[in-house]
Amino acid sequence: GFGRKDVVEHLLQTGANVHARDDGGLIPLHNACSFGHAEVVSLLLCQGADPNARDNWNYTPLHEAAIKGKIDVCIVLLQHGADPNIRNTDGKSALDLADPSAKAVLTGEYKKDELLEAARSGNEEKLMALLTPLNVNCHASDGRKSTPLHLAAGYNRVRIVQLLL
Repeated sequence: GFGRKDVVEHLLQTGANVHARDDGGLIPLHNACSFGHAEVVSLLLCQGADPNARDNWNYTPLHEAAIKGKIDVCIVLLQHGADPNIRNTDGKSALDLADPSAKAVLTGEYKKDELLEAARSGNEEKLMALLTPLNVNCHASDGRKSTPLHLAAGYNRVRIVQLLL
C-alpha cells in the first residue's frame, strides 16, 4: 500500500529513480507529499529528490502537500529547501492554494509558541521538529516579542543557539 517506507527503501536500493516522471510530470515526491507520507518524503529527499521539482503545470511537492493540508509534510519540505514562493502555471503559490490547516506553516505561525518554548527550555527534539526557514525568526506575541534566538541566548542554551545560527 501507499506510504510503505520499507517498500520505497527496497525500490531505491534496487535502482528506482527518484527523478522519474509520469505523464503529468510528477516525480515520486509529488505523490508522497499529496498523500501525506512524511517518512517517505524524508527518505526521497535524502536520496536526492528535488523539493522544488515542478510538474507539467508547475506545481511543486509543497503545492501538493499544502493543498491537501499535510502539515508534517510541509514542514519536512521546508526543512529540505522547498521554496514557498514558486508559482504554478496559474500564478499561485503554495500559500495561495493551501488548505486552511496548512496556511500557518507557510506563514511561520504554526505552533509558534511551542517553538519559542523549545528554544527557551533547550528542547532540541521539539525545536527541530518544528523549525523551518519561515519561522526561525518568528516573534513572540507578548512581552518583548522575542525570537527563538533571543530566548535561547538569554537562557544560555548553547546547542540551540548553534542550531538556530
